[in-house]
Amino acid sequence: MNIPVSLRIALRFSFSKASGTFSSYATYLAIGGLSIGICALILTSSIINGFDNIISEKLSNIEGNGRLVNILGKTININEPVVDSLISSRPNSIIPFTNGIALLRFGSKAEGVIIEGLDTPPPSLANKYDINDGSIILGKGIAVSLNINVNDKVYLQSLSLKESSSTIPKIKSFNVRGFFYSGLQEYDKSLAYISLNDSRSLLSMNEGEVSGLIFHDQEHSSKVEVQYPYYYETWKEKHALLFEWISLQRWPAYLMFGLIAIVGLVNLVAAISMIIIEKTKQIGILLAQGMPRSILQYLFIIQGGFIGLLGSLFGGGLALVIIAIQLKYKIIKIPSDIYFMDQIPVSFDYLAFFVILMISIILSLFVSWFPVRKLSNLKPAYALRY
Repeated sequence: MNIPVSLRIALRFSFSKASGTFSSYATYLAIGGLSIGICALILTSSIINGFDNIISEKLSNIEGNGRLVNILGKTININEPVVDSLISSRPNSIIPFTNGIALLRFGSKAEGVIIEGLDTPPPSLANKYDINDGSIILGKGIAVSLNINVNDKVYLQSLSLKESSSTIPKIKSFNVRGFFYSGLQEYDKSLAYISLNDSRSLLSMNEGEVSGLIFHDQEHSSKVEVQYPYYYETWKEKHALLFEWISLQRWPAYLMFGLIAIVGLVNLVAAISMIIIEKTKQIGILLAQGMPRSILQYLFIIQGGFIGLLGSLFGGGLALVIIAIQLKYKIIKIPSDIYFMDQIPVSFDYLAFFVILMISIILSLFVSWFPVRKLSNLKPAYALRY
């Protein structure tokens, strides 16, 4: 069996030089249809991965990789042996924080906010702002709602449980240092950062008291082991419903756009069938000259695999071009108040790319067998008279 000869004949059957042959048109249509299906699948995978990665990055920047809190909602003393040993083991990646509810006042306007006291800003703000005593960093949604600008003076009134029984509410003034924008409305419209000392004063906490610990060490955050009454929760566990929704959307999307690729495979079957019909006389000549039927069948299977290879490469290349354009120019926009971001996110997955291409080529070889089967019953005399 001479593979180069078989491949040469397959290419001549697929891309006939004779003008106006239906087999060449069918081949181009099959390649085009399969390319569109493969492109749609790769783009679907990239967009889903993009959503997952972008949301994961934003949540981990705000929430940290995990948080340790008291399961009963009580404050934690950082001088306790268990807590102190955790902080001492990784002083640069474990940050104490406080958390509470307050009323933000600016002029005649007021709005409820969640205040978070930190001495070290989240990773998304670390290169922009420092959190100093007397300063506050607001979510962009809060600033827009109350028409607040940088360097404006705002007032926070504590609404903590300790202050609820007091006749005189605790109010403290802050200078607006800047704003943050995450694209997550849950945070942009409700979260404000102040220093740890200011938050303790506002929430009536004693020195050493905190609401919990934020873990920023991704490598060890999943291995934290604590005992009652402490509870450790990762950002992914806290937002489990959101990621479950993303997971549920993944397979229906693959199925829907996979149907486009299946249509491309159906076109491939039709193309091989039309080529066999159009080239029946040539097939008869090859049979009359003694070429085994198995070699002829193998020839057309190679032809189907070649069409699948070209369709996969063209579709993959088109998907790469679209992904590159979207990453550079951000052409396709989406409403940020619904999708947590203002543009279609794309994240190229090399593994998914090569898996889709390999499955496409293998399926192309497999479906090519169906129209090729009838060659086993084709008689040379009938083929020559065709």
